[in-house]
Amino acid sequence: MGLERIAALLQGTHDNYETDHFKKLINSTSEIVKVKPNEKNLSSFRVIADHLRASSFLIAEGVLPSNEGRGYVLRRIMRRGMRHSHLLGSKEPIFFNIFKTLMEEMKHSYPELSKSRVFN
Repeated sequence: MGLERIAALLQGTHDNYETDHFKKLINSTSEIVKVKPNEKNLSSFRVIADHLRASSFLIAEGVLPSNEGRGYVLRRIMRRGMRHSHLLGSKEPIFFNIFKTLMEEMKHSYPELSKSRVFN
């Protein structure tokens, strides 16, 4: 996470997940699942934010979930993120709603996210 470390330095944080980008994803997740981040569940919020971002970029590049190769890796990443959403008490899929926050945050730097609109 080279870029995240630079962002953390520029924003004066000691943690990559405290940068503006990750804070927005974590706050969006918190609003959707109606649970506030705390010591016990913070890792789940971070996993969801990180895995949503990774999944979104893989899908924007044309990788789709499958049983082999890159598709299998994508599937595992998505399932882990979804498992952590269930640990936070969510019974419904939440990636779609959090993706809207990711797209708003990244659309200028990564227009391929809004162009592919796989989550639309």
